[in-house]
Amino acid sequence: METPISKKTVFTGRILSVRVDTVLTGAGKETTREIIDRPDTVAIVAIDERHNILLVKQYRYATGKHTVEIPAGVIDPGETPEQAARRELREETGYDCDVLIPLHTYWPAIGYSTERMTIFLARGLKHAPLEGDEERIELLRLPFCDVHEMISSGKPIFDDAKSTLGVILAASCTTQNRVG
Repeated sequence: METPISKKTVFTGRILSVRVDTVLTGAGKETTREIIDRPDTVAIVAIDERHNILLVKQYRYATGKHTVEIPAGVIDPGETPEQAARRELREETGYDCDVLIPLHTYWPAIGYSTERMTIFLARGLKHAPLEGDEERIELLRLPFCDVHEMISSGKPIFDDAKSTLGVILAASCTTQNRVG
């Protein structure tokens, strides 16, 4: 266990802030910890009536390339994770859902970030586009079983952990008949 002595914010940006905490370790040593403060997030594994998964292809500046991912985004102030998941699903795919099941909540970068992500399974999809949405995202539909098989065979379509984890969790959920 570590006891905080002081906290100093060294950078504040639009989507995150960085602070340096001085802490006292259990061994009595004073040291520093660099922490990224970031809002909690959601990710959605959306599966349609034909058992296709809805994926988004978008340019990610940090990687310098287009990536294929499950829909995801930040939980806005005052929103519950469920509300944020429904909003992000509509913003990124143009679909809403009848069924939204939380699969898992975890820390994507547990060693240095405060962000927690909740992954949901969305079923009962219905077309419900938002007016005036400006996001430049391409919607892809692939057979869920094919995407899961790619992951199982070590050839995932994704470059990010949330999408891989989401598909694995959704496969487990559907296999256990928690959702048809």
